[in-house]
Amino acid sequence: MIPWWNVELGEEEIKSVSLAIANRNIAQGNITEMFESELAKFLGVPYCVCVPNGTQALSLAYMACGLSCGDEIITSNRTFVATAHAAMMLGAKVKVVDVKTNQSIDEALIEREITKNTKIIVPVHMNGIGCNMEFILDIAKRYNIDVVEDACQAFGSKYKNGKYLGSFGRFGCFSMGLAKLFTTGQGGIVVAHNKEDYDLLRRIRNQGVFDVRRENTYEIMAYNFKFNDMQAAVGLAQLKKLPQKIEHIRKLYEIYRDNLDTKFKILESDIQNGEIPMRNIIMHKDREKIRKYLFENGIESAYESPSLNHCSHLGIHLNYPLSDKFNNEILILPSGSNQSFDNARYVCDVLNNFGDVI
Repeated sequence: MIPWWNVELGEEEIKSVSLAIANRNIAQGNITEMFESELAKFLGVPYCVCVPNGTQALSLAYMACGLSCGDEIITSNRTFVATAHAAMMLGAKVKVVDVKTNQSIDEALIEREITKNTKIIVPVHMNGIGCNMEFILDIAKRYNIDVVEDACQAFGSKYKNGKYLGSFGRFGCFSMGLAKLFTTGQGGIVVAHNKEDYDLLRRIRNQGVFDVRRENTYEIMAYNFKFNDMQAAVGLAQLKKLPQKIEHIRKLYEIYRDNLDTKFKILESDIQNGEIPMRNIIMHKDREKIRKYLFENGIESAYESPSLNHCSHLGIHLNYPLSDKFNNEILILPSGSNQSFDNARYVCDVLNNFGDVI
């Protein structure tokens, strides 16, 4: 069975984490700091702070913006539910707008949702596809609203001006979960651009202080979002492989794009200008039949996360036509930085015969 996602950890990761354990680098410490420094260097930003997962990265960023009961965020209806959960856990209300044909937030719809309670705009770079950041940042500046980028699916993906997605807003959030460009098993990253915000993130991450063993004054509401050196050791080994991973993801996308029949349109990505399509996505009204057909031919596929208006507990009841189309038709084909090119070609061959067998 060809898996829908394939990422591998090798001897380099095993050696790195074994060395960390042997040297008693286990909890958050020097290796985490080294990892954060290398992440910041790669992304071209001053500071990165690591946390246990992407959801907690969003929570940490929201808390640093002061999000609390009665506040509102505006985000895309097409996002993983964590974008909303992280805000709702702080007592905030989530307002959503529809998307454009590339699955990014329709920036023209944001301004009409702004109220006196709007605290944060959260553009979501789904599958490494960049939102219109100039437009969004202009709105945020005019209304004095913070921008937190949900770039959990966009590590390594660049905007059209060459900057990395996740490096535009006050904070940018990334995930290092298993089904991402590179992984530490679980993990999240928050980007900051000044020392004040960086220190604030570090304090919120650690119950309000920098070091619980050396400080005795707690003055802000905070939590435990600490990372650990064992995962950081894996991350450092993975970072060294990033150029190859990015090139592999790009080539995999090109195979699907160039070999699939026209009845299966791959969701487009601007790879020439640096976008990295983490997952290879098609849309089709016969998605359920296609998924069953692929499985019968030894191929796994996967659904993308439901649109937020299809998560009943969020209480979002309006219609979002383009979001609903994505919600009902998206299918993820075998992807991942270690998915073989031969697998992708076989998937294309099987799919291209789909119309002849139903």
